[in-house]
Amino acid sequence: MKVWVSSTEMLLLLITAFVYTADGTRNDGCESCSLKRHPKLPVYQCMGCCFSRAYPTPLGTLRSMVQPKIFTSEASCCVATDFHTVEVSVYDLQLTVRNHTQCHCSTCIYHKV
Repeated sequence: MKVWVSSTEMLLLLITAFVYTADGTRNDGCESCSLKRHPKLPVYQCMGCCFSRAYPTPLGTLRSMVQPKIFTSEASCCVATDFHTVEVSVYDLQLTVRNHTQCHCSTCIYHKV
């Protein structure tokens, strides 16, 4: 039995397969979201990786978009749940910085519209 697939269907199938395999559990050396000491200041800040993926936009959604995009992305960023404002002296300058006390993964600021 022979199955014929158009080039468009094959391309869509290959892109979908690539997105799902690339999306996987690859970490690229990035640690999970947690408190880390700032390298130059005596404060703690939230650093690390959270969830991020991209996938083909569903056709129904694509048709309703003002500016259609073939790919849709989702992401969450490492953000502070709680913080305290502290004064830090660096090279005779008084800086007001936020000393984070708790972190979690949440919607990235640039994804909030």
